[in-house]
Amino acid sequence: MKRPGHASLRKPHLSAPSPRELTTRWNGRLAHYTSHRNDEHLDALCEETLRFVGMQLENDLCRSDYWSRVPLHRRLAVLLYLVDRGVVEMTARRGRHRFTVAAGADEWVARTAAMRPFARATLELIAAIRHHAARAARPRNQG
Repeated sequence: MKRPGHASLRKPHLSAPSPRELTTRWNGRLAHYTSHRNDEHLDALCEETLRFVGMQLENDLCRSDYWSRVPLHRRLAVLLYLVDRGVVEMTARRGRHRFTVAAGADEWVARTAAMRPFARATLELIAAIRHHAARAARPRNQG
């Protein structure tokens, strides 16, 4: 039974944008996804990126006041925006996307006016990607 006056206590639900909606802000390296006729490529990109930000970066990002509170789809949108702008490079290896921070990424964040309100959070994401790359580059112990 629904009690009067309790609907206002609920938090507004922020739905995740569709992969197609994400492409509206891409005008750089990922711009070609806006003209894809088949959404399977875009869906695969988003799924792979979600796995990366949701699993590979989780330990680093959960320590952040900002990233620990934002939904996973926000992490996806920001990372793909950085890839589109060339701040983060995405390569494929053995059927998986790899993300690496481009040279000059910190400077790009500092000099881009639109990024200033989000500079700290963006730099935290960039640091998490660097940390992941350093972990991945370490030789594994042969046991």
